[in-house]
Amino acid sequence: MPDNDHVVVHDSAATNTMPGSQVHVELDMTHICENMSNQEFREAITRSRDTAVSLIQNRLKALDKWDRSEQERARKWFGRSDGEIRDILQTGMPKLLETMRNLKPDHVVRWDQQKQRNITCTVFPDNGSTDAAVCKPDSVRRMIAIYPHFCTSPEAQLWKGCKVLTLIHECTHFADVFDSNDGMYGISIGLSFWAQSNPHQAIRNADSLACYVGFDE
Repeated sequence: MPDNDHVVVHDSAATNTMPGSQVHVELDMTHICENMSNQEFREAITRSRDTAVSLIQNRLKALDKWDRSEQERARKWFGRSDGEIRDILQTGMPKLLETMRNLKPDHVVRWDQQKQRNITCTVFPDNGSTDAAVCKPDSVRRMIAIYPHFCTSPEAQLWKGCKVLTLIHECTHFADVFDSNDGMYGISIGLSFWAQSNPHQAIRNADSLACYVGFDE
């Protein structure tokens, strides 16, 4: 059929306009973030993902060297820098890198849409201050549900909560990456003080892992 008989309704879908053959498609035109267009949102996610990929690559290179500076960084965020810590990081970081590289804007949805994506569990409703959440066992779809607070967070201010560190945080949660938890929240230097007394928790704490990867004072 000639191309001029079709109307594009999606990047990879079309419907023809021959009489009696139309297919009605319901499109959700609601903005993912109220403060930006969906195109601007996709661009912001792509930039944040690319920054996160670069940060993870930097940590992998530093883990290979494991010099005094990198050991101090590990000790700062995890309370220790022994061989076990390095082994956990060298196992998990390549998985985190692969997950981040494969992250697409379509994987990031409004929290109220995640029920429609057939993920294997339901994330928590919005409490007003949460940025994002994932279904940890959902390692196939890799969906990240974001809340309004995420929309207003800075993109890459790495000394506090921002989109880049939030994406890293959430990707560490997946069961086949770090299977991290939320024992303590806080993208700040204060989290490093908690780690000194809780080293066994810190190495599996999502914010601690995010700070180790990208926090920049």
